[in-house]
Amino acid sequence: MLNRLLAAAAAVCISVGAQAQSYTPRPVEDLLAQDVTYDSAIPKPEDVTGFASGQIISTPEMLHSYARAVAAASNRVSIEVIGRSHFGRPILRVTTTSPANQARLEEIREAHLAFSDPGRTAEVTEETPVIVQMTHGVHGTEASGYDSSAPLLYFLAAAQGEEIEALLETTVINQIILINPDGASRFAHDVNIHHAEAPVADPQHREHTGSWPWGRTNHYWFDLNRQWLPVTQPEAAALVDATHHWMPNVAADLHEMGSNSTFFISPGPVDGLHPLLSQAGLELNLEMNELLDEQFSAEGALYVAEERFDDFYLGYGSSYPGLLGGVPYLFEQSSVRGIIQDTERGTLRYDDKIGQQARTAIALIRASHARRQDLLNHQQAFFRESLRLAGENATSAYVFTSHDEGRLAAFLDLLAHHRIDVFELDRAVTASGVRYQPGQSYVVPLAQANYRVIEGLFETRVIEDKTAFYDVSGWTQPLAYDLDYAALRPGAFGQDAIGDQVTARITANEPPANSSIAYVIDWSEFYAPRAVYRLLDAGLHLRVIPDEIELQTEAGNVSMARGSILVPVAGQVLEADAIHELVSQGAREDGAVIHAASSSATASGSDLGGFSLSNVERPNVLLVTGESVNSGDAGELWHLLDHHMHMPVVMIDAENLSDSDLSGYTHILLPDGRYDPLGESFAETLSGWVEDGGVLVATRGGARFAAEQEIAAVKTVDTASRPEDEAPSGPQAYATIDDWDVEHTISGALFEGVIDTTHPLGYGYRDATLPVHKIGTTAFATGEDPFATPLRYASGDPILSGYASQRNRDALAGLGAVHATRRGEGSVILFADDPYFRAYMLGSSKMVLNAIFFGNDFRRSARGEGQ
Repeated sequence: MLNRLLAAAAAVCISVGAQAQSYTPRPVEDLLAQDVTYDSAIPKPEDVTGFASGQIISTPEMLHSYARAVAAASNRVSIEVIGRSHFGRPILRVTTTSPANQARLEEIREAHLAFSDPGRTAEVTEETPVIVQMTHGVHGTEASGYDSSAPLLYFLAAAQGEEIEALLETTVINQIILINPDGASRFAHDVNIHHAEAPVADPQHREHTGSWPWGRTNHYWFDLNRQWLPVTQPEAAALVDATHHWMPNVAADLHEMGSNSTFFISPGPVDGLHPLLSQAGLELNLEMNELLDEQFSAEGALYVAEERFDDFYLGYGSSYPGLLGGVPYLFEQSSVRGIIQDTERGTLRYDDKIGQQARTAIALIRASHARRQDLLNHQQAFFRESLRLAGENATSAYVFTSHDEGRLAAFLDLLAHHRIDVFELDRAVTASGVRYQPGQSYVVPLAQANYRVIEGLFETRVIEDKTAFYDVSGWTQPLAYDLDYAALRPGAFGQDAIGDQVTARITANEPPANSSIAYVIDWSEFYAPRAVYRLLDAGLHLRVIPDEIELQTEAGNVSMARGSILVPVAGQVLEADAIHELVSQGAREDGAVIHAASSSATASGSDLGGFSLSNVERPNVLLVTGESVNSGDAGELWHLLDHHMHMPVVMIDAENLSDSDLSGYTHILLPDGRYDPLGESFAETLSGWVEDGGVLVATRGGARFAAEQEIAAVKTVDTASRPEDEAPSGPQAYATIDDWDVEHTISGALFEGVIDTTHPLGYGYRDATLPVHKIGTTAFATGEDPFATPLRYASGDPILSGYASQRNRDALAGLGAVHATRRGEGSVILFADDPYFRAYMLGSSKMVLNAIFFGNDFRRSARGEGQ
């Protein structure tokens, strides 16, 4: 009976939702609901795009066209392109202020930067403008966040009266329109193709569900609201650079959340604020919220603050600007995910959501103007306090180096985006057992204005108290890049160690001399796989050297590590000169270290014609995609191979895999996802393909599926549900449920891994320790095969940075992080974690590339063959 009643209720709901709805977007003046008149010379959105705000989801091109039309019509508005997306779409900064300020905008900016320079004194006068930044469209599916940019701009450009003129005289508003144009374009297409004369409010309607990979993320499916600190995407680079360019006093991100929610405004939980962020800034946030409360109260609208969205991870739009002396704001409002939708709170209209975003943004601009002097004084005091904190720190500088030019260059580029001063090391320094040599090492003094950004990147913060995190708790960037780095104490570091300032490092290397015998490529460089793939794609035959050798060259003997790639000259489809040009291109463009052999014999180790060398086959990679797959994890793998390594990647949705011809693919990548609903046929398809010689590389949920379906002979271990801990010792107070959950989960921390550098999956690593990013509590049992776990979590306490409960740290110690086994003619390589997390785990990403280039180059033990 109950089931029949529920089914009947659902049918009624769907029936009501499917009824024709009356929906005519309200005029922009009504959406703004401001007691002003508007300049008729300023176009409205529909005058330019042909659609009123809220009639459809605007495309980035529509919003750009409107912004340019307003700028052409208004002397309050100017526009510049601050960057481009992966797909080449422009990202605009639209600046609105008084006409007089527009005439001296660069002068205002230069004067404002003095507030963030602790070496300068800037006076707050009655005329000193406050700087407000509004970032629209971080998430492409959260459309009111960017569609509201048009009515907000219309108000700022067209509103008339003493109040708006006084506000613009001492306020500069920078609207970023829009930061994720690629994702917004996907979402607009998904919704607009269902545009109907009679809009449908049923939440199950296709308009409200979208299609994989949806529009939240950028072209490579990265969440840009996690990218302010790692800056691995061009959109994030544009946003971080633009923020440093103006150093806004208030920086707001406009988002959406679930359809049944209300409206969230910063701050998040006050006890979740990262210690590097300012308590004074938090107090300003709370004081400004009193004015926002007036706006919501006048509308009779519900909102929430100080809950859920903590500001601990420093890579959010709601946290990073706080490292620059600003007050960051996060707006999250209920989402229509279309034009009209039925929800628990009634029927949502898209024009209402656009209007509420715009009105709240206007309220925040007014609050910023009202607190103008406080905000400017706070910014100046913030940077003076930063220098004081740097002086009190037991660390005076960080030193770092790497043998890998690619990772080193990427890290220097990261520091440049954050406006961090980096210097060459001018004399040798020993720290933490590593000798840092001049000419190869760099130093970052803490005594600089962006001290807090430096600490946010470099510090290791192991958190011992039980704490819940909305996002990751550990992200130390030099660990993620697998650099050698150390904190220097004042006694071990002085001005005599500081050389010239640097901003970038050139990754190009000298081409090798000509050889009539062979060339040998050092596999340890980050972009060596790109150089190797180019050679394979040209039809050349390559071999991998499994041991350390002493290569003979005309310039003398050269030590080469395991995994070096041999490029024979004879017997190839190309002539010797063409081969030399290709390897030279690898040195120049990819930074590959390549040597010309003068003899097939080596001074030690395998000879170049030795029996132990194995062939390197050209990879033909298939990436599993679709509704079952975590688009973020899939996008990372696509980005690594396509963007960095210039390797083509075929994508087939998981539900179509069983009906596809897989015989031509050498590798299948199975990212995190939920594959159980696909049934046994999916597992059988993968198993048969591996048996025939394919290499299956699976991460996180994909790895668990492969283990559970016995595609790989390995048992997974979930340290959150060990048998002795399956139930608490007795009844627990419900109020402690969050503590219980925290004890049993890992939201994201850095763990120390121990890698077997003699295994093909360990080729290219110079030492046995490797930081890995850990989300969740899954690992691999070590089992009977002692060679199957080339990467394990360190024994003892493996935590490096972030939070994991002691029980999980103890339980994970010594377990497998990577499991590699042969099956039939092929191999199965499983990663318990995400090896290229957010594209900043450059160190562990090499293991993915090793799995692709050397996935069938390890063998079963003789004992294993006999079992």
